[in-house]
Order: sequence, then structure tokens, then C-alpha cells
Amino acid sequence: MATRTWNKDRATKRIDARLSELPAKDIEIREYVRETDLTGLPMNVAYRVDGVHVYADILNLAAMLNVTNYEGEVCHKRTLRFLNLHYRAVYRVLQRTEAIFVDFHNQRLHSVVAKPYDTEAARVRKAVAIAQLIMDVLAQTGEDADHPGREGASRYRYWEGPRRKQWPPRTP
Repeated sequence: MATRTWNKDRATKRIDARLSELPAKDIEIREYVRETDLTGLPMNVAYRVDGVHVYADILNLAAMLNVTNYEGEVCHKRTLRFLNLHYRAVYRVLQRTEAIFVDFHNQRLHSVVAKPYDTEAARVRKAVAIAQLIMDVLAQTGEDADHPGREGASRYRYWEGPRRKQWPPRTP
């Protein structure tokens, strides 16, 4: 598994390589407007979005790979099956809460909450509620027949904030 250590020289080289591929003068920056489709963007188009970024990370992925005495096919199958369930569950939560899915970088989720459009405080509250909902949903998928009762089958680090009982609130 790759390490997560950051290296300034390596990062600088990677950034310089990307900048040389697409000069800044060729990049078009557009304003994000309601219901803009952000899928399939060309490399030279960027949107300025007024939103709240939500990142989620599985903290104990290495431990999940070490559920057997040796790292091999069995633990990899179990971990891949878990990640598949994890990705699908998170994607459904984001769709149903109208959050913008950016990507999964390995086990780390990046998403953006742009609605409600006109109030930052409400966007932040919604982002915190979505993060809590993701944690609650994934806590239910963390243990399965392959890992019964295993302590800390999956631990997540999300945006920390007040717990919400339900999002979106039910309308009377």
C-alpha cells in the first residue's frame, strides 16, 4: 500500500508537469449557476462554486487488510467487497441529499454541498448533517458475515459537527 507521506519536491514536480500540460491562459473559469452539470468537464474548464467541501476517510484501511494472518487473496477480497459497499452507500447518500460527488481517491471521499444556494450557514449545517448521515449509514455496513463483531470494523473521519437526528427534516 502506498504511503501517505507528502514530499515537497515530488509535489512541485507533479504540479509543474500538470501546469505545462495546460497553460493558465487556456483555462476558462465559469461561475457555477443553479443545476450546472459538472460531469464530463473538459480539462480547460473550471467552475467557481460557493459551497462546502466534505472529505471522508477510512482511518483503518490497513487494519482491514490485516484481518487474516497474512495479507493475501482472502483479506483483499473482503476489503474490496467492503469498499464496493462503501462507495455505493456513500454515492446514494450524496444523490439523495443533492450533494455534488467529486471523487474517491482510494478510500477518501471528496464531495461539495452547494445547496441551499443563498445561505452559507445552511450549507454548512447541511454538510455536517450529510457527513453524520454517511457515518451512520456506513456504521451499519461496517460489520458483515466476514467480520462478525470485529472491533472497529470500519472507522471514519468526517467533518465534525453537531449530531442531527435526520436530514432532510420531514415536512409536516
